Parts: sequence; structure tokens; C-alpha cells
Amino acid sequence: MTLPAAVDAAGTTSAAGTTVYPNAAAHIDLATQATVGGGARALVTLKDAKAPTTQRFNLGLPEGASLVADGTGGYDIVTSAGGAGLVARGHIDAPWAKDAKGNAVPTGYSLEGNTLVQTIETGPDTAFPVVADPHYTWGIISGTVYFNKSETKVIALGGTVVSWLPHPAAVVGGRSLAGIAGYAVATDQCIKFKVSPALAPLSPAAAVAGSGTYKGSAGDGYCR
Repeated sequence: MTLPAAVDAAGTTSAAGTTVYPNAAAHIDLATQATVGGGARALVTLKDAKAPTTQRFNLGLPEGASLVADGTGGYDIVTSAGGAGLVARGHIDAPWAKDAKGNAVPTGYSLEGNTLVQTIETGPDTAFPVVADPHYTWGIISGTVYFNKSETKVIALGGTVVSWLPHPAAVVGGRSLAGIAGYAVATDQCIKFKVSPALAPLSPAAAVAGSGTYKGSAGDGYCR
């Protein structure tokens, strides 16, 4: 993930591993920090009301990777699951921003290709500086597998799209997979599964930790 401003000088790295880039852009300071679990965060500080409220982060996704909105303001970084569906390989948390008084400042993401765009809605009552915190994690050991409309329909009809998936009649979270897929078809959505790959050797059913539905995302539009 690249920083949203041109940093001309090397930053200063603290003993805790945080690298600070003061005056990285007009009215903006930046900091980067590695996080537990193979993640990273970029702390953007808007120093005053003249600071731009839109920041762009080029994600530098590997070939074959794309983004799917998670429904809570963040995105899953996905690649082909091999045969059917998309599997989450990483995650971008929903953004947050706070002003100098600790008050939440409205913020959200949009996408321009593989560039993550964060908009921070400051106003006349905002106390500067404002800190915003994009945070992503790569290489998570459990995540979500997304299926498109065609694959969802197969599951709803009792068919199999991948070998590791339990039989559509299997019950996960109190509902059968076929029933959830049928609901998705009826409401023009797609089915998704929360999986735990480490449990797959025990049984296909053990690998599925939960299920739900989702709609087409702004990232790759896989639910189509």
C-alpha cells in the first residue's frame, strides 16, 4: 500500500517501529506502522482546515487479486479459490477518523480501480488535527469465500461447486446451505462462506464457520 502523498525525505522510525513523515504534503503528516498478523496501517494527520480531505492509497495488489466490499465499510482482498469462487487472502478494515477532542469524524472508502480512496468529512466544528487510520492485513489464515450468481444457483438446487464445501443439505448456523443459497437467488444476491482452512483436513463441514449473502461490490462485481 503506497502512501497518499509524495514523501521526499526519509522518515524517522521510532523504537516501536513507527515511521513518521512530517510535512509529507501540504498541511499533512503521515506515519506508517506494521501490525501483528502481517498487516500495516497508515496514519494520516490533517493538521488544519486547509488539509485535503480526500486521500488515495494505491494498494499494489498482486496479479489476480481484487477487492470485494465486506458490507461493513471495509474490503476483502480476494483471489481465485481454484475452480469456483473467490477466497479472501487479506482484509482492509473499515476506516475511522478522530479529531483533536477524540470525536469521531465521518469517513468512508470508495475505489478507483485498485486505488483505495478515503474521504474525511470535516466541518466547522471539527477540532484539528484530525487523524485517520487505513489498516490492512495480508495472509490471514481464515476468511471468506464468495460465490457468484451462477454458483449460488447451483448450490440452491443441491449441486456442488467445490469439493471442500459440505453437501447443500448440511446445516450451518441453523440453516441449510441450500436454503441460504435459495434466499440469495430469490433476493438477487450471492452466497458467501466464512471458512477456517486449518479445519478442512478434518471434514469439509468443519471448514465452514458461517455463511451469509452479499450483493455485487464496487470492487470486481463478482456477484453477477
